[in-house]
Amino acid sequence: MSHRHWILGLVAASSTFAITAAASAQTASAPASQPASVDTIEELVVTAQKREQRLIEVPLSVAAVGSDQLQRQNITSISDLSRAVPSISANGSVRGVSTNGAARSSEGAVAVVLDGVELGHPAVGASQVSSIFDVERVEVLSGPQGMLFGKNASAGVINIVTKAPNPSRFEAIGHADVGNAGFVRLQGVVNVPVSDNAALRISAHRDENEGIVRNTLTGGKPESHSTGVRGRFLWEPSSDLAINLIADYDRAGSNGLRDVAYAIAPTAALQARLAACGIVASLSNRQNCAEGNSKVPGRDTKYGFSGQVDYQVGGFTLTSITAYRHRQTGDFDYNGLGGDSDFLSTDILSTNLTPERLSTISQELRLTSPAGEKLEYVAGLFYSQTDQRDQVIQAGGLGALPPPLRIGRIAKLDIYSRSMAAFGQATYHVTDAFSLIAGARYTDDTLKDVSQSLTNTTTPSVADYGYIYSPAFFLAPVNAKVKTDNFSWKLGAQYVWSRELNAYFTATRGYKGPAVNDQASPPLVTPVIKPEIPMYYEAGLKGAFLDGRVLGTVALFHNKVKDFQTSVYSPATATNPVAGFGQGNAPNIVSKGVEVNLTGRATRELTFSAGAIYNDASYSDSFLVACAPSQVAGVGACSAAGTTKPVSQIAGVPKWRVLLNGEYAKEISSGLTGFVQSDLTYESKQFTQATPDPMIGQPEHWLLGGRVGVRSTDGHWGLSLFGRNLLDKHYDQLSYDVLSGFNGGAGRSFWITPAMGRTWGATLDARF
Repeated sequence: MSHRHWILGLVAASSTFAITAAASAQTASAPASQPASVDTIEELVVTAQKREQRLIEVPLSVAAVGSDQLQRQNITSISDLSRAVPSISANGSVRGVSTNGAARSSEGAVAVVLDGVELGHPAVGASQVSSIFDVERVEVLSGPQGMLFGKNASAGVINIVTKAPNPSRFEAIGHADVGNAGFVRLQGVVNVPVSDNAALRISAHRDENEGIVRNTLTGGKPESHSTGVRGRFLWEPSSDLAINLIADYDRAGSNGLRDVAYAIAPTAALQARLAACGIVASLSNRQNCAEGNSKVPGRDTKYGFSGQVDYQVGGFTLTSITAYRHRQTGDFDYNGLGGDSDFLSTDILSTNLTPERLSTISQELRLTSPAGEKLEYVAGLFYSQTDQRDQVIQAGGLGALPPPLRIGRIAKLDIYSRSMAAFGQATYHVTDAFSLIAGARYTDDTLKDVSQSLTNTTTPSVADYGYIYSPAFFLAPVNAKVKTDNFSWKLGAQYVWSRELNAYFTATRGYKGPAVNDQASPPLVTPVIKPEIPMYYEAGLKGAFLDGRVLGTVALFHNKVKDFQTSVYSPATATNPVAGFGQGNAPNIVSKGVEVNLTGRATRELTFSAGAIYNDASYSDSFLVACAPSQVAGVGACSAAGTTKPVSQIAGVPKWRVLLNGEYAKEISSGLTGFVQSDLTYESKQFTQATPDPMIGQPEHWLLGGRVGVRSTDGHWGLSLFGRNLLDKHYDQLSYDVLSGFNGGAGRSFWITPAMGRTWGATLDARF
C-alpha cells in the first residue's frame, strides 16, 4: 500500500472514529456534575473568541497546544509548532496561506499575538518571537480572524498566552536542554507573591544553536543565539478589577555564517572559483567560502510594554489594552561586508544589508457581554500606528569588476501605516441547542511608503561608501500613499447536541491591506499592490467521548483568496524592456481540504494527540510565472514571453500532513515516575517555488523524535534524554543560485540548504 493510500485510510478512519464515537458521547460520557476521573484528559480553556471557553465549545478550528505538550515536543519557536499542529506548515502558512514576496510594506497574513498584543509583520529573515518560553498555551486559529483579531489575521492567528503570576505561592522553576550541534536552551522563572491579590512573575531564556555548513575561510559553522526576559505584574484590587502589566526584551544574533553550499556548478569558471577554496560542488557538499561575513546584519532586538485592564460591571467586562512594540534588525550606520549572498571568496555580492526599525503603538477597547445569556457578544474599537524605517545596501563586483571596485545600490525607505477599526461578533441562542453567529469589522487604513535610491548626484555624501553606481542596478523610487476602507464579515450557525458534542458552519469574508511595490527595479509596472480578500467557508464537528478520555475535531474548509499578494514575473515588453520580478497580485488562490485532530488518554498511563490535514492548494489557472532556467522561451510549455503555468500545488504547502505524539508514564517506585515520549511527523512531497522546475522540490518525508526519562511524582524535578530526527533522515533543499548569471555559473548553478540530521541531548527540570 502506498503512503498516500495509507494516510487516506488513516484520515478516513480517524474521521469516522471521531464522528461515530462523538455521536454516542451523550450516553457514554459522565454527567457534567461528576468530578473528572483520573483517566479523563484535562481539557484546555481557550480565548479564541476573546472570552474563556472550553475548547470543544468554540465554533471554529482551534488547535490548542498546552504547556505540557510544548515541553514534551521541545517546541521552542513558531516554526516548531508545525510538529504539533497539522494546519501549520514549516514556512509559517496556515492551511496553505501566508505572506509572500519582498515588499517591505507588506502586512502579515498570519497574526502572531502575544498576551493580547498583535506583534506586527515579521522582519526580514526573523520571526516575531525568538523563543516560546514560560507559556500556558498556544492557540492556532485557522482561517480569517479579522472580526476579533484584526486585519493582520487574514489567514489565521497564532495566539500565545504566557503563564500568569500567581499570588497564592512562591515558585522557582528551572529548565535546561543541552545537546549536540551546539544546542543549548536555558529557562528560569520566579513567581513572587506581593500580596494576597498581587504577584510578579519574571521569566528568562537563553537559546543557542549551531548549523551544518563549514566555512573554509573561517573554519566555523553558523551559530545563532537569543536571550530574553519577560516580566508580568498582576494586581486584582477587587473581584471586579484586574490590572496586568507586561514588559519583555529579547536580543538575538548570529556569527554571520549561513547554511548554504553549492550543489551544482555546471561550468569550469564556477568550478575553478570553488576549487580555490578547496570545495567541489555536489549534493553532499557541506562547505562554502563566503568572505562577506559579519555579525552586524544578524542583530535583532525587540521589546515591548503593555497594560491590560479588565473591569467587570453588571456581568459585563470592559477591557483596555494599551501597547508599544519596538524592533530593530541590523545597523543603519554599517555599510561593510555582511549578508554575503554568493557564498564564494570572490566578491560577487558580499554586501547585502537590510536593517529595519519599526515602532508600533496600539490601543484596543473591548466590551464582552455576560456568558450564558440569550445574546452573547464582543464589540470593540482598535487603533494602531506604525512608523517604519528600512534600508537596503547591496554591493559587490558582480563578476565584472576587479577588486576593490564594487557596484552598489542604496535605498532608504520610510513607511507609515495607520489602522482604525470597529469590530464585533455576536452569538444569538435561538434555542438551547441552536445558535446563530454574526460578526463584522470596518477598517480604515492609511499606508504611506517613500523609497529613494541614493546616488552621487542626489546625495553627494554617499560617495563615502566607495561604490560605483549603475542605473541598471537601482531600485525604482516610490512615493505612494494608499487609503482604503473595508467591511469584512462573518456569518454562521452552531448546533449543540450535548455538552460533549457540537457542530458548526461559518462563512467569512476576510481582509489583508494593500502594500507598495518598494523593492522592484525600474520601470515600476505595479506601484500599488491591491488588498487581499479571502472568502472562507468551514464546517466542523467537535466531540468528547469515551468518558471524556478523547476529544476529537473534524473540519472541512474552502478558502478562495482574491488578489493574492505574491511575487509576480513581468516579461519584457515595449514599455518594460527588462524582464524581472516584483511584488504584485495573483488573480486568486484556492485552499480546500479536511483537517482531523484527536487528543486523548488511551489508558491511565498513556496520553496522545494525533492530527492530519489534506490540503489541495492551487494557484488560479490564469496566473503565469517565469519559466525555469532549464527551459527555452517559445519551446514546449515555456511561452515566447518566458512564462509558464505554475506548479499544481502552492509552493511550500504539502498536500498531506500527519502528526502523532504521545507519552507513556508509569510510577516505577514510590515518588518516582518513568516516562517515554515520541512524536512523528509526515509530509507529502512539496514544491519550493511557484515555477515548475524538476530540479527543485522536496520529496515526502518522515521525522521521528523521542524522549525517555524519570521525574518525581510530585513534579519537583525531572531528568531525561531526548532525540530529534531519530531515523537520521536528510531532507535537504535545493534552490536556484540567483547570482548564477554573475559568478560563472552560466545561469544554471544550484545551492543546497542541508537539513539537520539526528540530534540528541539531555534535559533537567527543577521546581521549588
